Amino acid sequence: MKVEAVSPREFGERRKRLVEIYRRAYRGMEAYAYTSSWEVRSYLRWLYRGDPQMFLVAYEGGEPVGFISGHRYWHDRQLGEVGNIHEFVVDPDFQGMGIGRALLSEVLRRFSEDHGRVMLWVGEGNERARRLYLRAGFREVGRAGVWIKMVKELEGTWTGGSS
Repeated sequence: MKVEAVSPREFGERRKRLVEIYRRAYRGMEAYAYTSSWEVRSYLRWLYRGDPQMFLVAYEGGEPVGFISGHRYWHDRQLGEVGNIHEFVVDPDFQGMGIGRALLSEVLRRFSEDHGRVMLWVGEGNERARRLYLRAGFREVGRAGVWIKMVKELEGTWTGGSS
């Protein structure tokens, strides 16, 4: 398995598969997701254009199996300038294999080069993701509707073990 940023060309070539991964990962959690293919394609394009070096794809056997996307220079009203993870999905057929930990570890390493902290929002019913974020050292700092705001101070990089 490898994790890397993708070129604009590869993003275009792989976008159909990335949309499929997104839709499969949110099956049963549609309250937190875009649901039409058009919305998902537009959302992924927005994510990629916002910070291409922070759109990381995990590959298994040369095929995408998950991705994480964020912006290095995001302004939050409470926190000021932070790194922000906007999206993080792993194909359900590949969950439980360390792919999510590898994606999160790499994005945190990249954020640590520019920031002392990173934030994200997670759906309150997405227990699997919440557990992963808590193990990675994130803490809950607020709520808005069905969303929980989490923050991690970046003293070093997380390697997938306990924080």
